[in-house]
Amino acid sequence: MTIFSHSEKQTEEAGRRLAGRLSPGAVVALYGGLGAGKTAFVRGLSEGLGIGARVSSPTFTIVNEYPGNE
Repeated sequence: MTIFSHSEKQTEEAGRRLAGRLSPGAVVALYGGLGAGKTAFVRGLSEGLGIGARVSSPTFTIVNEYPGNE
C-alpha cells in the first residue's frame, strides 16, 4: 500500500483509517526516509487502535512494539 499525504494532519488521519482495517495480530512495516512521516503515521495508527503509549520515531530502531487491547 502506498499513501500520499500533503500534511502531518493527513498522515495521522491515514494511520487512523488503517487502524480500523487491521485484524488482531497484524504487522505493519513502514519504509521511508527521514521526514517521510513515519512517526506521524504511527501516532495516528496508535490513536486509532486506542493505544495510549507514547510513540517514538522508528527511524533508528529495528522494531517498536506497542501494547494493544486484545
